[in-house]
Amino acid sequence: MKRNSVLKRKLRFYTLLLLLVSTLSTYCQIGGSSAYNFLNIPVSARSSSLGGSSIGFKDSDINLVYDNPSNLDSSLHNHFSANYTNYISDVNAGTFYYARKFKKGAVGIGMQFLGYGKFEQREANGDLTGEFKSGDYALNVGYGRSFKSVFSVGANVKLIYSNYFNYYSAATALDLGAGYKGKKGFFTAGLALRNMGTSLKKNESGSFEPLPFEINMGISQRVPNSPFRFHLQYGNLQKWDLGSNDPNYKAKTKEDTKTGETTVKKFTLDNLSRHITLGTDLVFGEKFFLTVAYNFGRRTQLAFSQRKGLAGFSGGIGIKIKRFRFNYSYAQYTLGGGSNHIGITTNFGEFFRKI
Repeated sequence: MKRNSVLKRKLRFYTLLLLLVSTLSTYCQIGGSSAYNFLNIPVSARSSSLGGSSIGFKDSDINLVYDNPSNLDSSLHNHFSANYTNYISDVNAGTFYYARKFKKGAVGIGMQFLGYGKFEQREANGDLTGEFKSGDYALNVGYGRSFKSVFSVGANVKLIYSNYFNYYSAATALDLGAGYKGKKGFFTAGLALRNMGTSLKKNESGSFEPLPFEINMGISQRVPNSPFRFHLQYGNLQKWDLGSNDPNYKAKTKEDTKTGETTVKKFTLDNLSRHITLGTDLVFGEKFFLTVAYNFGRRTQLAFSQRKGLAGFSGGIGIKIKRFRFNYSYAQYTLGGGSNHIGITTNFGEFFRKI
């Protein structure tokens, strides 16, 4: 009887989880149908090198916390990271994050920003009257912990602020994450629900603006006795059809024999590939690694049809020199545009033994 009651509780839990995911799926927004899309820009060189996210990779790396808050645990005590991104043209972004052990887990606090550069303010006749700047900012406060070094969970609360000349907007969001790391450390997996929230101020049409909500999952596998580690990520679980809003989407149509109406097939290989990112690490000990990744969706949506080049590809390098780890990555978005990411991490505990 006791075993049956446990099974019933587990069944209710998984049923509730499925209902939660399906409910959030109806709430989700993709692409231009949401505000604050800067939240989905890769915030660290490590994430950028893996194709834009590192959901399924679990390691003692504070740069992974933004993608999956379950990576925040006591192993990151006194760790600090700073990242700078020359995104596109004069658009620049950056992050700062610090973690500290708290009870059985760890708390973290960080700042994320995206600056769009300077703009000229002119009258209708073209006369220059001044300059102004615009940007997006997010304060992140999180908590996470591991259980028996195998399972981990975490949450991240965001306070978001946007300033575009004389327009101001604020929002709040919540990230939830879960992770798994095999006892030997070769296999890892993760699931993250990101940007659950809404704006705190109504827009000019009198409605609250939605956030770019996503459900992402991923797995990583290190090949024993070799330097290879492979990553597979599947993004936007909450929505299957990512192609119909793309004007370049090419899919077969099906015809209704009764009405004669034609519709685009949604369950296609094209739609499947738009969710997937593949990556590979070459790990040479703790002091050096190389990464290359391929984001199918990014290449499909942004590459020129006549000349695609390396759109969708990204790569990076990590080097540890004494107490500092330096990360660099480059991600190609289109034939004429890519982004450079530079990051540095360190453990303050190695400088000051008592903190």
